[in-house]
Amino acid sequence: MSFNTELAIALDTAIKAGKKQLEFQHKCLSVEIKQDHSPVTEVDKLCENFIRERLLGAFPDDGFMGEESGNYEGNSNRRWIVDPLDGTRPFIRGIPTHSVLIALEENHEPVIGVIHLPAMNITCWGAKNSGAFLNGEKISVSKTDSLYNAIGSALGFLEKADQLEGKRLLSLMKSWNYNYGFMDAYSYVAIASGKLDLCVNLLDKAWDCTAAACIITEAGGEYSDISGIRSTHNGNIVMSNGILHEQIISALNS
Repeated sequence: MSFNTELAIALDTAIKAGKKQLEFQHKCLSVEIKQDHSPVTEVDKLCENFIRERLLGAFPDDGFMGEESGNYEGNSNRRWIVDPLDGTRPFIRGIPTHSVLIALEENHEPVIGVIHLPAMNITCWGAKNSGAFLNGEKISVSKTDSLYNAIGSALGFLEKADQLEGKRLLSLMKSWNYNYGFMDAYSYVAIASGKLDLCVNLLDKAWDCTAAACIITEAGGEYSDISGIRSTHNGNIVMSNGILHEQIISALNS
């Protein structure tokens, strides 16, 4: 099945939402702190309302899961999963790694993924059986075959430093060649385009990583939760070039 129509609308919507981010970034923003201690601005809410109206206006039978508005069950076997402003902290500080994330899930499988970083002029996308692209150029993951030579990114090892999964992640990071700090959705773009080899995030929600899961799969890579289950809904995620995936999962569970 082709997802050309859905992808075209998702891309156009993400780019327009990205323009709204840039338009409002340097205006006075009211910042609220949510229950999970993360910030949210009126731009997060503005962008999510815009995206939701566009997607459900075009596909009214589909479901919708948004970071700010929650989950809506549609009448189809499909659901749009959206983070309207991923990287709110960088957005507030003027760091260019904030993005718009739009994914389409069908039968619990990511079939469309769009990552748009407006301040970096980067748009990355993928659709099932159609490949992955970065600003129109086809991309693929790296060929690195050992953790010793790998360059990776991680998040959650400090927040979960006293828990077993945090300790295992820190130990795993010591085996990599080099560790970058987490760069929001750009970390996932870097994996899909072969610049990074892997990323482990112990804190991700579905809206943070479902778009990337589709893109990285189409680029030849792999995703799962830290126990190896191929899902973006379990509160953590491992993204890799595929070659390293079993090594990573083994290290996180040994």
